[in-house]
Amino acid sequence: MKMKTILYCLALGAFVVFTSAAFAQEPTLSSVEVKFDTTTDNKDQKTTLDVYVKTSDGHEVAKSEGNEGHWNNNSSHTVTLEVEGNPTKEEVSNGSVSLTIHPQRRDQWAFNYKTTLKFSDHSFITKEYDGCVLNQHDPTRTDSIK
Repeated sequence: MKMKTILYCLALGAFVVFTSAAFAQEPTLSSVEVKFDTTTDNKDQKTTLDVYVKTSDGHEVAKSEGNEGHWNNNSSHTVTLEVEGNPTKEEVSNGSVSLTIHPQRRDQWAFNYKTTLKFSDHSFITKEYDGCVLNQHDPTRTDSIK
């Protein structure tokens, strides 16, 4: 009888360990903020900015479109993105940030930026990009989150 009890306890313990690991969830993306620091060339009032976070296979998981306003030299602006669905940390950690400006006329914008991705387990990924320039001839850039 003791042997049956011991085997039963071992089996129950194994069941709990394996099922709890199977149901453990990967942290999901809960918010994204991008802080832009304009450097030596401002962004014009009518030039709009679209910001996207994508997985490594190009699936869009967060966005903010149509950000407008005059961003003066040596100024900072933070854009909060709308998270789409429940992308996991693993899905976005190898992804990218894409920026596109839509100038209404000739415009060149020089800036640095920092992306902060926050997850459901309170962890975060922060990545900084320096020396960026977008203009009417080269309006898009994509940078790796890794």
